[in-house]
Amino acid sequence: MSLKNLFDGAVSTVTGLAPDAPSSPAALRDPVLRQIDEVEARWSSGEEGMGDGWYHQDGDYVAFTPVLANGATLTIDGQTTTFVPADKFADFLVNLRDQVTAGAFDRQIEAGLHGSANVSGLAQVAMPDRRDGSSEEVRQDQSAELSESQRDGSTGGR
Repeated sequence: MSLKNLFDGAVSTVTGLAPDAPSSPAALRDPVLRQIDEVEARWSSGEEGMGDGWYHQDGDYVAFTPVLANGATLTIDGQTTTFVPADKFADFLVNLRDQVTAGAFDRQIEAGLHGSANVSGLAQVAMPDRRDGSSEEVRQDQSAELSESQRDGSTGGR
C-alpha cells in the first residue's frame, strides 16, 4: 500500500467524522430559529417547561436559557439565564426571534458551534411592555397572535 493511499484513506475517514459546518450566518441561525418556534408552540399550548432546558416557568416568571445543539448556551445581556415575567414571555420570544434574524447572535452561535471556550456575548433582547389582563388571558392572546402570524407567514412583530 502506498503512502498516498494511506493519506487518502485518513483524509476520507476524518472528513466523514467531521460534518461540514454551515457556511452562511443564516444557515447557522436556522436551528436556533427552529428551537424558538418549538418554544413558542409549547408555551402557547400551556407547557410550563421543556426537557432540554430552554425554559421553565416557576410562578410568575420564566427562566429562559437558550442552548445550542452542542450544549453551549447563548447569552442575553451577558446572562446565560434570563428571567422573564410570564405575561411577557411570548412577546419576549418575538423580540428574540427578531434579534437572531437580524444577526445579533451570529458571533455567539458560530463560536458556540465551533467549540469556542468563550461564547458569551452582549446581544440584547428588549423586554416587552406589560399587557393588561391576567397571565392566562395574556397567554391566550399571545397564542392567538402567534397562530395568526404563522398563518400569514409573518413573525408576529410586537
